[in-house]
Amino acid sequence: MKAIMTQRPARRRVARLWALALVAATALLTTGCMELNVPQPSSQAVQQPSEQTTADLAAEAEGFWKGGDWPRAELLYSRLLERGDINHDEHLQALDRLAQSAFKNRHYHQARHALDMRAGADQSVLATWPWHDLYLKTLMALGRADLLDAHQAWIMAHTELPYVVRCRAIMAFAEYAAQSGDAVRALNLLADIHRQAPDVAASAWLEGAFAANLRELPDDRFAALSRQVGPRPQNIFPHALIQREAARRGRQGARLSPAASTPSARAGLTGGGTLLAQNATRLQSAGSDQPAALLPRQTTVSLALVLPLTGRFAATGQKVLRGASAARKILAAKGRNLEIKVINTEASDWRAQLAALPPGVAVVGGPLLAPDSMRALQADGTLGRRAVFAFQPDLGTIREGRQAWRFYPSLKDQARALIDLTAEGLGIRSVAVLAPRDHYGQRMAEVFQTEARARGLRVAGSETYPPDDHPRWMQSVSHLLKVPDGFRHNKNMPLPMPDFGAVFLPEDWSQAEMLTSDFYFFEGQQLLFLGTDLWSVGLDNAKDIDDTYFQHAACPGAWWPETVGARALQTVLDGQKQGQQADFWVALGYDFVRLADRLALGPGWTPAEVNARLAALSGLDYSMAPVLWSADGVAKQKLYVFTPRKEGKALVDVPTMRESIDKARDRREHRVGAARETQKSRRSAAARDAKE
Repeated sequence: MKAIMTQRPARRRVARLWALALVAATALLTTGCMELNVPQPSSQAVQQPSEQTTADLAAEAEGFWKGGDWPRAELLYSRLLERGDINHDEHLQALDRLAQSAFKNRHYHQARHALDMRAGADQSVLATWPWHDLYLKTLMALGRADLLDAHQAWIMAHTELPYVVRCRAIMAFAEYAAQSGDAVRALNLLADIHRQAPDVAASAWLEGAFAANLRELPDDRFAALSRQVGPRPQNIFPHALIQREAARRGRQGARLSPAASTPSARAGLTGGGTLLAQNATRLQSAGSDQPAALLPRQTTVSLALVLPLTGRFAATGQKVLRGASAARKILAAKGRNLEIKVINTEASDWRAQLAALPPGVAVVGGPLLAPDSMRALQADGTLGRRAVFAFQPDLGTIREGRQAWRFYPSLKDQARALIDLTAEGLGIRSVAVLAPRDHYGQRMAEVFQTEARARGLRVAGSETYPPDDHPRWMQSVSHLLKVPDGFRHNKNMPLPMPDFGAVFLPEDWSQAEMLTSDFYFFEGQQLLFLGTDLWSVGLDNAKDIDDTYFQHAACPGAWWPETVGARALQTVLDGQKQGQQADFWVALGYDFVRLADRLALGPGWTPAEVNARLAALSGLDYSMAPVLWSADGVAKQKLYVFTPRKEGKALVDVPTMRESIDKARDRREHRVGAARETQKSRRSAAARDAKE
């Protein structure tokens, strides 16, 4: 990106970032989570002689708790938490009992806040089923489908949690989905968690637990699942178990094919490397403790950032690092333990430093806008050992989703955003391209034309111009517009309308004004001018813009400070007193670290595993334009589309722009038509005069 070259080097060198301690992972899922409304204790209140002692208050609260007096238990445990002289274990127990009693009293907001604080006080509770059980029931009671979706995604992504705990949670989500009328989603969730089983015993446990749940399922809800599975025998989970249960009940048996009731089908699963379902009966039931092999593991997510921290791109690298630091701090405060290794790509041995990191550092962010560096990492085998997410728009010959991944707007992302606006928003189906004869301009022009044709647009013309020979630019514009030789302005003889409605200009913002003024010289006021993200970056730093030639202009970009996510990032920076104004580069580091945390990759990862987790990712509140991944690991970023304005830029108002373009085109067509009528009248008059 050319605009990066204008930034000044930083004066200091950052050696590394250190991870903070875990606190509460659940808050990662619930943005805007409020704290429990418990007043801070005051020394004056504690020292009042008439006040009940803390020991007596705890004993009284426990008595109400054991007696099932939930209202008074909730009240007294709330008061107990105000005290400053209870130890850590007593504090945890009080939060547990406050959450449970508040739930019993249908005070669901209070229950949720207590659960959040409980996870914040001791993250190990996240490895236990009772906490998740009450948390899910609380969200369901609150009707917070958004938080349920976020928690489901979190459970699926965080494979370091005990598998049995994750299974129970996903079974609860599946039951909720089926009860809500989405049986397909329920089946998919169960199949997904089954595929993540770490070994045969774990998959057998899930099969046995699910089979036990099926036996307890009411007929109407079971029928919904059975209808989705159908009668054709299937030896996959959970379909085979649902068919077996249907045969057992005898209600669906008549509609199943005979094969579904055969001994082999009733036996359960026979493929996919799982134990047979009947073997699960000798394992623990759904309500028992987890197997010893599946006990909780303490896990630290480790990642590396390879950035330019000195040299001419240092300022940009430092911004990415600030965003990463902000994300690390906020995640640590919400319960995630991250260790970030930072490597300066300006150091001569940076690749050796990266290779020397332990295998647990599975995810790498970067390099930043350095295609040669990616090829070097391919050559030395790094791409096979670590999941590298390049901060660059194109991976070249490296296969995205198989050898590396991308976390940066691509050239295709830019073209797609512009074509969406042109074709879908403004109804323009014919476009042209005017590009400089340099690598970026030609590559961008190629991508735009390919994407345009793929969307059914007509590319009416394509011209190039020498980047440094400004006098030749007007000649290229005139060729694109098919201006007749010897053209002179004549109000009575306007130029014919071009056969395209938009022109793509992959050029720096600093050069764009000269190009668009040439089009205006040749009466192109009705055209839509399309730029790249170089325009967007230039507009971020431009002042007192003359937008005379940009009333009909658009450019893509990944950063807009007025979005909810961008404002949230700025709030984080302000709260951490970083004194940093959020921008795209800060957002890049902030969003990537949170993505790496959600992926939670460790040694032994595979490209298929990375792609599956990326495709299933949901609930990540991006501060920049959101990124989605296909099942093959190919990223797409849905960029914002801006239009230049005197104060910088604004999001395109599609209806207003469409109306303005239509009016300009109508004026131009009217003028052309009027000129033709005038010429026709003059020819007729001349013919009459000749006859006379």
